[in-house]
Amino acid sequence: MRPSLRFLFSWAFFVVALGFVALAVSGEMINLRDARRQRFGEKVDLLIAERTAPRVLPLREAAAAQEARLKDLESRIAGTEIRLDDPPDSEQVILVSTAEDRVYLRRDGETVFVAVCSTGMGKTVLDEGRERSFDTPAGRFRILSKEENPVWVPPDWHFQEEARKKNKKLVVLNPGQAIDAETGGAVSVPRREGVWGWLSGKDAPRSTRRLLQIKNNTVVEVVNGAERELPPGELILAGDAIVVPPTTTPQRKFDKVLGSHRLNIGNGYALHGTLAVDQLGRSVSHGCVRLGDADITKLYEMTEVGDEVIIY
Repeated sequence: MRPSLRFLFSWAFFVVALGFVALAVSGEMINLRDARRQRFGEKVDLLIAERTAPRVLPLREAAAAQEARLKDLESRIAGTEIRLDDPPDSEQVILVSTAEDRVYLRRDGETVFVAVCSTGMGKTVLDEGRERSFDTPAGRFRILSKEENPVWVPPDWHFQEEARKKNKKLVVLNPGQAIDAETGGAVSVPRREGVWGWLSGKDAPRSTRRLLQIKNNTVVEVVNGAERELPPGELILAGDAIVVPPTTTPQRKFDKVLGSHRLNIGNGYALHGTLAVDQLGRSVSHGCVRLGDADITKLYEMTEVGDEVIIY
């Protein structure tokens, strides 16, 4: 072979080899860049995870709790085996839709009354160490009794709610006890004068101190021996505390809170009126079904004790 051809073949081989080397180097550079990007992405993901973990974890827990609650509600609703197409036990039936916040009255298969209502908020709170759920119960019920101008005796959770809202503590007032009306602290009941007082050797509270006590089954304020009965149905405040009176006292009975009428269906649940008419159409109640006064009055007049109530 001529020297010139050999030179050309050698040069061509060198160029081809150089191209392969360039391709190999280029591939390694790409792999290196990809590896660096991957490591950088991993670092970014780790940094994001570290910074968002304190917020993400509570959200995940809340989502899990909500999912568990929904499953519980679904199982309870399924357990009631409500069939709206089934014929009711009576010619007249009240239907309460918690999803729509609507009340329907059906008579002989026809809807003769419709009203907007408020149903249970679905919130769960701790009440004396146990969970209390503010749900409207699903199932079949009956009107057990009817009341005009019902009086509300708030349960303990009402006072707990008010204490949380007002950032105050709770003090329970029982018969035979006394509470300082200025501080909310418990004090000794003023002892009787005479020999017993001399033998006890204890100083009685100052006569100028305002005390809250139970006398003749009502809450009274005592100042310097003079007694004044506290008005019924009003929250009792003592310093930074809310006072919880016994359920049998007038101060535990609240008038005009439940509207003009109430239809009781058992276990403390009822269909009744409300002062919070601006909340109708929303799930905000503690479990009862609230209606406007005009609607509860009409429903009261159209129903009888024993009528079926279906809540779904």
